[in-house]
Amino acid sequence: MSESKTKSQAPVNEADAEGGQECDTAARLGLSTKQGEAVTRDASRATGQVLSLPDIEAAAKIFALLGDAGRLQLVLRCMEKPQTVSELAEATNMSQSLCSHHLRHLRDQRILASERRGRHILYRIDDDHISRVVRDTFAHVTHE
Repeated sequence: MSESKTKSQAPVNEADAEGGQECDTAARLGLSTKQGEAVTRDASRATGQVLSLPDIEAAAKIFALLGDAGRLQLVLRCMEKPQTVSELAEATNMSQSLCSHHLRHLRDQRILASERRGRHILYRIDDDHISRVVRDTFAHVTHE
């Protein structure tokens, strides 16, 4: 690559770098830059807090993870009490490998937390926010 192309592609300052990150995030979400700005503005207004496009992306990932019935079942089981992979795999009729795969994604997005107890790792809900989202969703779908 020529030196002139390298220079023209590099951000000139921190604001340009952030703008580039916002564009990248918008693209990952399937949004134009203008749509990304609009969803960020609307979400900030609706929640009463200043949000960024990466915040929108993080929320979308959480909803996508909870949108899978198998992962939702794991979350529901962990809402009852902390459980091991073996317990969760047996209760959900998943292989331990598939269960572990789902648990890793749920843990990466801070939906579930893990804690080692001796030879076992227990999975539990990371915080009350997720429990409220799940409970409120079921209250919504059963409300007439």
